Amino acid sequence: MNLLQYYGIDWFATACGLAAVFLLGNKNKLGFIIFMMASVSWITFGLYVGSYAIVTGSSIFLVMHFRGFLKWRREELQNRFMETQDLRVAK
Repeated sequence: MNLLQYYGIDWFATACGLAAVFLLGNKNKLGFIIFMMASVSWITFGLYVGSYAIVTGSSIFLVMHFRGFLKWRREELQNRFMETQDLRVAK
């Protein structure tokens, strides 16, 4: 059994996926970037082994991670904007 049969792409993708879950669990948006790296690695792996299911699924995950990153970033920018405004809410 050769652990680097697929040039370590599968191991790299797995490590990225685990790191991304950890980062997002700690509310760190960098997790989305790491998840995108994992998705690209899985797409590469899927092409290498000829699995269109892996390519399709990983491509969808890539788009979802990118969307999550943009949404999180947009919300952060909106929150910063609101913090810079001197808004007083009646209680």
